[in-house]
Amino acid sequence: MVPLMLSLLVACGPKKAPEPVAAPVAAAPDPAPVAEAEPEPEPEPVDIINADLNIKVTRANGSVVEGHVKRIERSGDWYGEEAWVTDRAELKFNGEGTGEYRKITWPDVKSVTIKPGAVPADVDCVYDGSFRPWMYDCTLKIPSTVTTKDGKSYAVDTRNKWRFVFDDGGEVEFWMVKHPAREQDEKVVELDTEDPQNFDLYTKLQQRLRDERAGSMVVKVEVK
Repeated sequence: MVPLMLSLLVACGPKKAPEPVAAPVAAAPDPAPVAEAEPEPEPEPVDIINADLNIKVTRANGSVVEGHVKRIERSGDWYGEEAWVTDRAELKFNGEGTGEYRKITWPDVKSVTIKPGAVPADVDCVYDGSFRPWMYDCTLKIPSTVTTKDGKSYAVDTRNKWRFVFDDGGEVEFWMVKHPAREQDEKVVELDTEDPQNFDLYTKLQQRLRDERAGSMVVKVEVK
């Protein structure tokens, strides 16, 4: 009996304490939203002032634009389709006189007289196949004479486009050698196409020149 009681006592001895249960780990809070940086403000456009001239411009229809010009610009190409130049050193045009070829600045000018030719007699029309579709160009000859303040006269020999900007923001644009009208065709054609040129577009451009010649085209510039 004694061995049996001992085995019962061993079997019924003190029980092992249960393993402690780990406390649940709290979830990390969501990160606070990062505020978006405020965009940098656009810089204010710089009002370039490179001229101080009183100018009178007369158009073919007799209308006159007159006032103080604060900026003169010259196109970087013949058509006014590229960047405009405002550096004073670049604002010159060529004049050819008797035995003299001279670079002229606008402060040197007394007046410029522009004499548009006839349409279509004085118009040259071509297409430029380097564009896709082709670019069409009809250009009116507008021979111009500049009289400088020293009393000399020259035939203007610079084809770039010019722009005068007045104090009130008004603008006048003009040419002094050749006045172009350009437009790109709507469809692509190849040289092997029968009648590849768009003659209707030539007609349209010549009519544009005819209208401008009778209306908005500048025919005289006077520097006061």
